[in-house]
Amino acid sequence: MNIDAFTDEIASGTVDEIKNTRQNRRTHILLLREVTAPARFTTDGERGNTMTVRMGRPGKDTVEMRAVDLFYRKQPGAERRTAKSLQRDILGDDSEACEKDRMHPNNMRQNSPESVLFGSAAGNHGVSQRSRVYYNSAYSLRDASVTLQQNTQTAAGDEARQESTEGQGTWTPDFVRPGTMFPSVVTLDSAIPEEVLFVLAVLNRTSHYGAGETRGGNVTNHILGVYAGRDEGPANLEVARETVAKLTGDEFEHASDVVEASTLPLKKVQRATVAAYEYICETRGLDFETVEKSEIDDILTTLRDEEALYNVMSSQLDAVEDYVDRAPGGD
Repeated sequence: MNIDAFTDEIASGTVDEIKNTRQNRRTHILLLREVTAPARFTTDGERGNTMTVRMGRPGKDTVEMRAVDLFYRKQPGAERRTAKSLQRDILGDDSEACEKDRMHPNNMRQNSPESVLFGSAAGNHGVSQRSRVYYNSAYSLRDASVTLQQNTQTAAGDEARQESTEGQGTWTPDFVRPGTMFPSVVTLDSAIPEEVLFVLAVLNRTSHYGAGETRGGNVTNHILGVYAGRDEGPANLEVARETVAKLTGDEFEHASDVVEASTLPLKKVQRATVAAYEYICETRGLDFETVEKSEIDDILTTLRDEEALYNVMSSQLDAVEDYVDRAPGGD
């Protein structure tokens, strides 16, 4: 699939020009986030973020579990950093805004493609730009008892660590084990096709999540499908529940066998996640145009080519500059 064919496929979920109002067009990107190195998803630096949820199809075989919670506000930061880096590398010679755009909240350039898409409240271009990229918290398919481990570490430092029971200067933070998987949906609201392509390129390049001492780890984003239309799609927890249901009945007899498994096979989980998302859409009567994984893989390969990505982002920049000119206070 080439880029023109892809943009035709998602036309029902994209718009012709950028506006700072909702245009009732949505493009949903279905991901499976896989931890590929020990990761820390914590708030206090020690205890892994968890949430008690029920997995499996409601009304059928379900099981209560303590899922690792990949909190929604912690996901876009890493992807925004990747996006701003791409801007500087690809468009820096064409645009001062792209060249100087950084993650510092008071230094974001509101006329850069990334800030116009992901949002920027502070700036001098007369626009408080809301984000048009939506995230939900994502939940592990397996219980924290098999996905978390404690590693004792040493560090000079803060008072809490010096007073820990393991001894002065040590602490035992929770780490998420490699192989832990999180079904996750990223939704673009009222985006032009080039913005969808930009986000796909960003997701495909982002492999590290975290900030400071409390969070960090390598995560691979497996992009499984793109769904375009007017409707809001299923939330991450719903997809995770149904994914467990789809994995039940073959290798795993009950939902409890899935959530307590020491490992889960990646390819089976990918297929189950797609089947889960599409099952929920079908039962709810949601109407989406679908781009399959094999076609998305072709697009991702194309976007790895710097010239092809430049052409996409250059068109995106033109649309952003037109939007800024039309915005209140625009030049």
